Amino acid sequence: MTRPAKLALIITAALSACVIAACGVALALRDWVPGLAGCEDPTRPPKTAVFTEKVRIEHMYPQLQPIQSVHWQEHEARARSCPQIGPMDYEMNGFAAITPDRAAAAPEGSAAPTPDVPADLRPFAPPSPHWEDVGDGLLLDRASATVYFTRISSQPSSSPGPSWPAPPSSRPSPLSPSSPGPS
Repeated sequence: MTRPAKLALIITAALSACVIAACGVALALRDWVPGLAGCEDPTRPPKTAVFTEKVRIEHMYPQLQPIQSVHWQEHEARARSCPQIGPMDYEMNGFAAITPDRAAAAPEGSAAPTPDVPADLRPFAPPSPHWEDVGDGLLLDRASATVYFTRISSQPSSSPGPSWPAPPSSRPSPLSPSSPGPS
């Protein structure tokens, strides 16, 4: 082997070692500084606590008003990756207890299988439900007047779902979907 060939081989080996070392340092720093690789904070929990805020659910599903009680939670729809392969989608699941009049006014739906309810929400599920798919990601158990809802989005949704007809009564409810509720 000639002297210039040996020199070229040594330079190539040194450059390769530097590139491998730089990659190793970058991978080590990626775990310490998540923003360096474009990753979200790994200490942020992948799901929220269970919320009981009715306002957001009434805004998303005005056909459920008036909601008696609600329990909902959001969680990441897929496992995290670093670097991220795209924006994270979030799944919102929950139970809303509605009035028997609203349950009766719901459109007839087809029988639906029991949903895969997140563990944190299982205590709020009705006993022995018979779910009907009434559209817009809503499952209704008419016997308990409970709705199970699911929505996947990359950001909070501001588009409300379709309206159900007003409940049968002699006078309109002050919180029916056709009239604005109190602010």
